[in-house]
Amino acid sequence: MSQVGSLSSFTYAGMAGLSLASFFGVLKLWKHWFIRRDERISKDADLQALRLSLDEARSDAQVKEEAMSLLRKELENARKQLDVVGRLLEGARTQNQALGEQVKQQGEALQLLRHETLQVKEEYARTLKLLEARTQELKGAEAFLTKADVLSGAEVLSMLNTLNSEVYQTAALVAESFQFRPKRTGADEGQGDRAEGEGEETEEMAEVYASTTDILGPRMMELLKSSEHHDDPTLIQIAFQAGMSAYSNWIISSWYFEDPDDERLLDEIYGRVREAEEQAVSGRWRALTRAHVQQLNSNHEPDLAMYFIDAFVNILLTAGVTDTRSELQEAIASRFADRVGVVVKSAQRLRKAIGEEVTSCDFEVIYIAHDSPFDPPRMDDSLAGAFEERRGEAEPVLCTTDLGLGRLVRAAGRVGEWEQNVLLRPKIALESGIDELMSIGSS
Repeated sequence: MSQVGSLSSFTYAGMAGLSLASFFGVLKLWKHWFIRRDERISKDADLQALRLSLDEARSDAQVKEEAMSLLRKELENARKQLDVVGRLLEGARTQNQALGEQVKQQGEALQLLRHETLQVKEEYARTLKLLEARTQELKGAEAFLTKADVLSGAEVLSMLNTLNSEVYQTAALVAESFQFRPKRTGADEGQGDRAEGEGEETEEMAEVYASTTDILGPRMMELLKSSEHHDDPTLIQIAFQAGMSAYSNWIISSWYFEDPDDERLLDEIYGRVREAEEQAVSGRWRALTRAHVQQLNSNHEPDLAMYFIDAFVNILLTAGVTDTRSELQEAIASRFADRVGVVVKSAQRLRKAIGEEVTSCDFEVIYIAHDSPFDPPRMDDSLAGAFEERRGEAEPVLCTTDLGLGRLVRAAGRVGEWEQNVLLRPKIALESGIDELMSIGSS
């Protein structure tokens, strides 16, 4: 306490001893001290603020450094990823370039493939067209090479027997339906009148005799002309059989009922085909030709029945029937058209069977022309009694009454050699048999 008093005394003493200038100097110094203190306080505050700011800056810098480090890491990772992406991109570019080359190659291959496809399509079209042509050729070849027959030999033979039977029955029926007057001799009354009448008929009858001769031959025509028929019409019946057999043979063997020159040409062609080709080929050629050539006259097919009726009329006129041609034609057509139609249809059916429905062999109807030598091994005499009596004599055939049937097959691999079998021998009539028959009838 004493020390405090002392100090105060001293202070007051010192202060008292100070001059005014000193006082003002001290005051100024004191003021300056306060100013400096305030400045120091302000600076300390600023320093403290700076320290805080520095700490914050350091903290922020640390955060930023950490962020920067993180960013560096991320950047490094990004660089690594970029390297990876770069490598991938380079690989992709390489792959893309390779793919581009592949696309280019595939484009070229596609273009080539399109070109080849076009060529293949064109080749396919050509092949298809060729296949169609070959298919048609194969069908044609199959048609030629097939050996299947529609009918057997026994069936063909049965058809011919039926035709012969129908011819016989029709001939007998027609012959018995007409009345014949006795022929007048030179001693009969009115000989001059008859001669005068015959003179008037000469031109007309000459045509009748010529037609009868064409069908039956001159000897049968003379027999019809000179023989008596009022008691026994057997000769008329035989003549009818012969005429129907002749026309039936013509129908069966004809290609298409036209010009004989054309018929002979087709026969010659077929003969050459038969000589050069195997049976299967020649048989099919014949079948196809018969089938198609018949269509040439399908619009104007001849009236085949009229040939038979005209033959009947000419035979009756030759035999001395006094009716006119038109009267006979009308009578026969009205009474026997159905019978004649049956014969014609049978002949046409046999023609189709032999010509078109059998190819493994050749069936031939056997018809013996008039005046041919009588050959017992090849033919039968329909009048057997005369045949037995005149066996050793060479006698010409008068006419054919029943058609026969032969079968021919070309020997395989041998040109011009044929195997021939007679399935049915034709029946003929001899003049000696007619004479015997007429003598028996007149006795």
